[in-house]
Amino acid sequence: MKIEFDVSGFEQGADAFVEQAIGPAIVEAVNAAAEGGRLAVAAAMPAYLDRPTPFTQFGVGMFAAVSVVGPERETSALVRIKPDQARYLQYQIDGGTRGPGDYATTAQGPLVPGVDAELDAYGNLPRDYVDEQLADGAAWVNFRPDQPPVLVKQEGGRLLVLAVIVHELHYDRPRLPSTTWLPRP
Repeated sequence: MKIEFDVSGFEQGADAFVEQAIGPAIVEAVNAAAEGGRLAVAAAMPAYLDRPTPFTQFGVGMFAAVSVVGPERETSALVRIKPDQARYLQYQIDGGTRGPGDYATTAQGPLVPGVDAELDAYGNLPRDYVDEQLADGAAWVNFRPDQPPVLVKQEGGRLLVLAVIVHELHYDRPRLPSTTWLPRP
């Protein structure tokens, strides 16, 4: 007696079951894990960055996993820093030097708060601060011909230093435990 089994129908049925039932569950699990990672990175920012703004914390995004049909199924999601935030956070994470013309700098160099500046809750110059101060009588002054200008205002017989343009800002690379495995430039 000879018994034969045709398993081709079983293989097709098993593949269809995986694609229809198990595949979406895997995608859902990967996305849940990535969302947890995204939230953890945003929540950890205050421990490693000085008073991150909501804009900075909302800059942690993710590319969600999607169902992929076929024999080369690989399900993955990506937690990332969005491009606008990454352009200025690169110095906070990788260290380096920002100079004239770099992102969020002037043509003469980075703008930093002066000793008498009014800062927002995050330690930054408020939006439109320079324009408002200029409208209120402040002026850009060159104290030395080889140095960028300083935004000053006379108030109560005192010269207030509101903002300074510097040639460059140097950022040391901090010790961030979550990035020790990343390759460095």
